[in-house]
Amino acid sequence: MLVHVLISFAAFAAYVSGYVVNNGTECYLYPESLTHFGQPVDDTPSVVQAFELCGTNGTIIFTNHTFHMNQVINTTNLVNCDVEIQGELLWSTNIPYWLSHSINVGLQNQSTAWLFGGTNVSMTGGGSFNGNGQAWYTQNRNNSNEPGRPISITFFNSTNLYVDNISIIQPQFWATFVTYSANVTMTNIYVNATSNDEWGTANTDGSDTWNSRDIYMANWTVQNGDDCIAAKGNTTNLHVKNVTCHGGAGMTVGSVGQYPTMPDYDEDILFEDVRVINSFDGGYIKTWQGVYQSATGNGDGGGGGSGIIRNVTFRNFEVTNVALPIQISQCIYSEKLGADTCDTSKMNISDVTFENFTGTSRYNIAASLHCADVHHCPGIYFKNVNITSVNATLGLPLFNTTLQSEVFQCANVVNQNTTSGIPCNHWAPDNYGQAPSTNVQ
Repeated sequence: MLVHVLISFAAFAAYVSGYVVNNGTECYLYPESLTHFGQPVDDTPSVVQAFELCGTNGTIIFTNHTFHMNQVINTTNLVNCDVEIQGELLWSTNIPYWLSHSINVGLQNQSTAWLFGGTNVSMTGGGSFNGNGQAWYTQNRNNSNEPGRPISITFFNSTNLYVDNISIIQPQFWATFVTYSANVTMTNIYVNATSNDEWGTANTDGSDTWNSRDIYMANWTVQNGDDCIAAKGNTTNLHVKNVTCHGGAGMTVGSVGQYPTMPDYDEDILFEDVRVINSFDGGYIKTWQGVYQSATGNGDGGGGGSGIIRNVTFRNFEVTNVALPIQISQCIYSEKLGADTCDTSKMNISDVTFENFTGTSRYNIAASLHCADVHHCPGIYFKNVNITSVNATLGLPLFNTTLQSEVFQCANVVNQNTTSGIPCNHWAPDNYGQAPSTNVQ
């Protein structure tokens, strides 16, 4: 019996020392550290090998271990491939390497650590990504976009993509990005970006979509310092359901209209059953101004892009201590630069509904809706919007303001005094920021 156990153990030891164990159409990945006395060794060569062997009509299984990801990975053109992540993928903190090697994704100045995609592809398993993001939060010092700072994983050029039961801890930049893809489902996702020093977690979006359509995202929990989920340009038929956002900036359409040569069309978008807690924003739309500026608050130039935002619904939102629960801004990133361009946006916004919003605002403002003066917004509706400032719910006065009632700022909303249902009681400035820090005066 003892001999049999020893033989079995020896066979298992040989089995796991292969790093990639190819069993027909299945590739099992084991970390190099298993044969290096537990010392971390770069596992990306083994990962690439596994995808080469089993990326077509196969299954790739990251076993329940920690894998050290020290290099960029491009695993695209997969076909009928299932990826199961049981363990942890841990990215290195070699910031100079990532700044010079991350893979460009075509939007703004952004790049990714892992470019992933194909046809009929899944990623499941209950495992986690760990971007070692604290190194990036400290290095970035609350600045905006930084060339080379990598998105954890970008789903690129994918059709029939299914992602389920994955955690992304301490993402370096955005946690996930969906681009040039169609028929995408992402469910049961957990994102947590938390800083342990004085620097925040700017640009740690849970997910952004761009040039993609037919997307379903459900059952997410996101703790971060920026957009929970954002629909960037040319996002069509996006349905986001049952999401809890802690901190950050809630749900958004935008920013769009950045590039004069690249029109943006965002249509048929639904965010529903959303809880937003201690955040800057709840549900909002943000576009660039209509005149290009080389320097903006986004860390790069932009503005002058045209396009349409149409048929967008924010439904069943519960907001708790949110600085600005509802917003439409057509001068994002340039509102504080002093240039008189905030009413020039070429993005047309129409048919937007905010429905069943309840909860508390951090200050005395529930909504700020400013549409560009060059094209007012038709079809903007409030239905059952009931938001009260935190102080008011406690029976306390609001300090440093004469406005004790909840403020609903409006400007250039076509139907604001007729069918909108918006209790407009204040003018919305064209340069009102997305993260107010005081009561409206």
